[in-house]
Amino acid sequence: MDKENLNIKYSNILIKKNIDNYILLFNKKNNKFKSIPKTFFKDFIDKDNDKIFYTNNSSIHFYLYKNEEKNNKLFGAMGKSCRTLNKTTFVFLHGNDENGVKNQVINFMLGYYNFDKYKTDTDKKLNKIYLYHPKRSFKKVIEDALYIATVQNEIRSLINMPANLLNSNVYSKYIKSNIPKKIKLKVYDEKVLKKIGCNLILGVNNGSKYPAKLLILEYKNLDKSEKKDKKEKNKSKPVALIGKGVMFDSGGLNIKGGDFSDMKTDMAGSAIVYGTLKLLEHFNIKGHFIGLLPIVENMVDANSTRPGDILTAYNGKTVEIIDTDAEGRLIMADALAFSKNFNPYLCIDIATLTGQAAAIFGNKSAVVMGNNNKLIQDMINSGIKNNEKFWELPMWKEYVELTKSNIADYKNYTYGVSAGTIMAGAFLSNFVPQNTNWLHLDIAGVDFLKSNTNNRFSGASSESLRSLFTFLSTVKL
Repeated sequence: MDKENLNIKYSNILIKKNIDNYILLFNKKNNKFKSIPKTFFKDFIDKDNDKIFYTNNSSIHFYLYKNEEKNNKLFGAMGKSCRTLNKTTFVFLHGNDENGVKNQVINFMLGYYNFDKYKTDTDKKLNKIYLYHPKRSFKKVIEDALYIATVQNEIRSLINMPANLLNSNVYSKYIKSNIPKKIKLKVYDEKVLKKIGCNLILGVNNGSKYPAKLLILEYKNLDKSEKKDKKEKNKSKPVALIGKGVMFDSGGLNIKGGDFSDMKTDMAGSAIVYGTLKLLEHFNIKGHFIGLLPIVENMVDANSTRPGDILTAYNGKTVEIIDTDAEGRLIMADALAFSKNFNPYLCIDIATLTGQAAAIFGNKSAVVMGNNNKLIQDMINSGIKNNEKFWELPMWKEYVELTKSNIADYKNYTYGVSAGTIMAGAFLSNFVPQNTNWLHLDIAGVDFLKSNTNNRFSGASSESLRSLFTFLSTVKL
């Protein structure tokens, strides 16, 4: 798969020649543009839009700065407009807060991104864009932000790819070709999965013509002192990241209705785990991290798993299949149970798991659940730093009790219980290794934009990637 090579780079030298557009934020209270007429302000503030001045050779775009959240949306809008301007542009970054400048660059890049590679009548010529900050000390901040945004856009391209072009074989080959050398990769094929007993993964994939896989990625970066320090056991114990990799979800025999063309994005969790490991390696983050990516396709076929079937999970527990469209929790359950082999300190699973997650928050927030209140709050705070929202839902014992089956150990769906998003998390809790911290992230409400917004083109968002990276690189475990 081609990765989009944006011609965007850091610059701290004000270039005055051959620039078509200048773009900058404008703060009315602290502005230094004293020659701008007062009549400018009323129209600018009332309409809350950008204001454009034209010179003989270029245009100057002013965007009104209000607050940090608005600031980031404006930089997304700047990037989106630059995609259509098709001209050389000079972007002024704003402020002296490193995290603020980082978010400006990232949001600009995310706004610039558009998945149009299969449009035959689109001009694919990329613009020359210069990012400017008056302080040279911000060079590394900007360069780091560019890398983070590039990885996030790479993940968005993977998620946007249609399932006829990105199947389990192509996907695993892509990851193998694009992971850094410091990240080790193992691929378990169906023969191995059957041998070790990952029957939930295999069962979901029964109707597909493509093989099921379990990808195991490992990044280890421990100091020698940490390896020898037996008193602080948590330092050397890994964090396991489990990402849902359903290449396409038809619902199986419980087939979906209406428009479900966006079900090509049901592998977003796995792509985000892959991207997170790339970021951890690039920034040389200390720790031991395991990525588990169960890769399947949930299709309709004579071999498809049926409602009422009973499958045996990796940990030996039996699961009654009530609804074949509750397939994500099955493959995640097998992968969570399998993570026991690495003796993890913490398991984090991330998945586009339930449609209800989108309905609860109106596509504005992801769901977080788990068994450690401090780590849940740390994840929420990591989201705040990246303008990504997480909201906790409860994990009460009453919900877990409802996952029990009359004829097997568990059932994958419980009709009559309206708390669908919570029930999915409750089901997964049965497969978390004993005495292991656990966070469950349901990103089904924030992973995909069905239409353009003022600061993003439609398609995959890869939201929660940066929050997960921030959490793993800053939180003391």
